[in-house]
Amino acid sequence: MKTNKRKFIALVPIALLIMAMVWLGSKSQQQQDFPDGGQSLEILTSAQDVPEGWEALFDGKTLTGWEIVRYGGEGQPYVKNGVLILPRATAGMMTGVCWVGESLPVTNYIIYYEARRTEGFDIFAGLSFPYKDTYASLIFGGWAGIVNGLSSIDGYDASENETTQLFSFRDNIWYPVQLRVTNDSIQATVGKEHLVDLATEGKDLHLRPGLPDTGLTIWTYQTTGEIRNIRIKRLYY
Repeated sequence: MKTNKRKFIALVPIALLIMAMVWLGSKSQQQQDFPDGGQSLEILTSAQDVPEGWEALFDGKTLTGWEIVRYGGEGQPYVKNGVLILPRATAGMMTGVCWVGESLPVTNYIIYYEARRTEGFDIFAGLSFPYKDTYASLIFGGWAGIVNGLSSIDGYDASENETTQLFSFRDNIWYPVQLRVTNDSIQATVGKEHLVDLATEGKDLHLRPGLPDTGLTIWTYQTTGEIRNIRIKRLYY
């Protein structure tokens, strides 16, 4: 069954391009609210405001606490006007930064950030994150811009597991991203879109083969992405 499924997935890029034309023409992605807080996107600013109970992971001025991931041919991340910019890779496929600051929790936490795509057509702010003794990746805007979900689950990428969703994102629009990780579930939203609501019991979660194990990492794929207001909340039960 798995072999047959993978043969089918080989046809996915062509099918996705066709579906992209439909989605881009019919689905509006102009989000109006934060997933948590009810604030309008119109009042988003580059200020690194940190609500009570949250910890800032980005000071809006430097890469303090972050380290550039050496994928090979990556772009050169930098900070400008309160924004972390991950330029499109120069020779390889990916550009990213990983957290090297103070130790972070591996479960029972929420990560929040705002992201937008300014160049390219693919993943503009993928998030690889810890879950207990393993890692997984939150994907949005992948596979020619329309695949969203979690990679990987039981050997299947975001393009072929139970979290797969197909819709697109507009360029130069700030999207609030929120990931909630607990002992028994992973949930994620981008704007008003609920990307992931996964009960993790009995699931084999892991990074996609080929991705380096760099801990908490924000990255782009053949795309320039901008990120701001990165923060974390520890959950106590």
